[in-house]
Amino acid sequence: MMNSMFSKDETEVRDSFKMISYLLQYPDKRWLQWRELVEEVEEFESPSLKTPLVSFLKAIGDISIDDLEQYYVDLFDFNPACSLSLSYLKAGEQRERGQILVELKSLYKDYGYEMTDEELSDYLPVVLEFASVAPLQISANLLGSLREPIEKLKNEFEMLKSPYLFLISACLAGMELLEKKLLSGRRE
Repeated sequence: MMNSMFSKDETEVRDSFKMISYLLQYPDKRWLQWRELVEEVEEFESPSLKTPLVSFLKAIGDISIDDLEQYYVDLFDFNPACSLSLSYLKAGEQRERGQILVELKSLYKDYGYEMTDEELSDYLPVVLEFASVAPLQISANLLGSLREPIEKLKNEFEMLKSPYLFLISACLAGMELLEKKLLSGRRE
């Protein structure tokens, strides 16, 4: 019984990572069906995942796709503190950034995750997409190693009062749930 509960939790965390990955990408016309996304998220049992995701979807629900696209560009493309390239937030333009990118790409390849050449390996939606399919320990280790830049994003979005804060809050909540799952698995 305990294992099935964790299995459901793990599935929910993985599904939330996929959803966050999707919603952190450039706005898509399919977002116009945001009510369907809300219905999908409403099925989550974990309030720490459900509440921020529903809040984000409701916050963007009345915004036109054109305005949402402009907001996205202003926030992510013109504000370096809101970069979704996590190695940039971690190392800036330092040489260390290149090493992080290479290591991430290698990790993805080791676990059979095919990346396109369109995005860098440290792009948060790519990281979350990988974490949604990778072995639990690998996902937790990867996200744990990137906690600092994810926390920086959270702080920046908080300061800007951006609805994207909800997505980062859900991401951090998912990371916490993964860590708890791993700790409880070690105790059994």
